[in-house]
Amino acid sequence: MTSLTFQPALDPFYGTFRFLRLRQVIQQWGPLLLDHARILDFYLLFPFQIRTIRLSQSHQKYKKLSDKYAYLKPYGDQLDPPVLFNRMEPIQFAALETLAARSFLDPRALSAGTVKATAQAMPQEVAMRVEEKNSEQIDLIEFLSILASSYELMGDDGLKARTRLSEYRYDAV
Repeated sequence: MTSLTFQPALDPFYGTFRFLRLRQVIQQWGPLLLDHARILDFYLLFPFQIRTIRLSQSHQKYKKLSDKYAYLKPYGDQLDPPVLFNRMEPIQFAALETLAARSFLDPRALSAGTVKATAQAMPQEVAMRVEEKNSEQIDLIEFLSILASSYELMGDDGLKARTRLSEYRYDAV
């Protein structure tokens, strides 16, 4: 028996839409290192995984978002988060490069390993969809803004270490 499943983490079109949703966070707190933006994207897609982040004491209240967004957890087996994060990398790069080609992100910054939003306006219809979705999940966008602004990416206390999505022990800090 063959079954067809959809994994949104591996869809470059959905990845592009997610990074458009994150664009306001990137505009406010960026430019962000590439892996920092990728981690934000991961938790935008999988907010039920927020519980596993080692957050500072002042941000512990955001772990409740895991329960609020538990309905988004896919049915069936899910890959381990670090494995899934690693598999998402080429899809995320494709999405980011597409946005850079359309001037929504700075292509030179992206080549240098950072994600920097530009002033390019989104088409009206897309902007409305982004705003609608972000309004539905305003608490999640607020949390992602905190991850962008309050946590460094690298080091023993960085976002890579706190999420365990990526290797951090050999980071140059």
